[in-house]
Amino acid sequence: MSFLVPTRAPSDELLDGDVTPAEAEESLADIEWIHRALGGRAIVRRHLVPLLLSVPSPRPVLLDLGAGSGHVGRALTGELSRRGRKLVAIDLDRQLLHAHLSAAGRSVAADALRLPLADRSVDVVSSTLFLHHFDEASVAALLREAARVARFAVVALDLTRHRVPLAINALLSRVAYRSPITRFDGRASVLQAWTIPELRAIAARALPGSLVRLAGPFVQGLLWRRT
Repeated sequence: MSFLVPTRAPSDELLDGDVTPAEAEESLADIEWIHRALGGRAIVRRHLVPLLLSVPSPRPVLLDLGAGSGHVGRALTGELSRRGRKLVAIDLDRQLLHAHLSAAGRSVAADALRLPLADRSVDVVSSTLFLHHFDEASVAALLREAARVARFAVVALDLTRHRVPLAINALLSRVAYRSPITRFDGRASVLQAWTIPELRAIAARALPGSLVRLAGPFVQGLLWRRT
């Protein structure tokens, strides 16, 4: 392993634990700002909008795993609307507190490893900054479960473990983050993120035929299409 890629260090992130509604909202607002300011929204748009537009349905259904406040689904819904297509974005998060922050009537509080949905019941299953929360066996189980409910495709976008995003997070912790939870969880997220070769090996076993490649600066993307 290169010096620039630290050893993976799994840990529990504070936002996944027992926090107050105000604390959760403040940290989720930080995450949405990071996503917008550091190019995450553009990466999601570049990888998901063409895929959703190719779904053979006038109203594709997207299931967003680990959706938090639902900002990804809201942005994609707006983007497809500007292109003349309607999108049904369903936000799923294990934390009921997070699900309450997403769009009314479009959120589900559930475990992503045991989705309360029928086989092939949605068009696309996506996740953003989510896979790093899980160990190898759980990532494989999550990918298989996502594929079970997806009619068309599974997409996952996440950090790659590297000292550069670790340094960027340290700087943002000093000058930009409002929440102390974000300051802790940002570092934890980078240190437990998978590298592209690591995720590629997991995906090859769990979802044969999937592709894992660089999606943006220190961001990796996984794509699996049903054939």
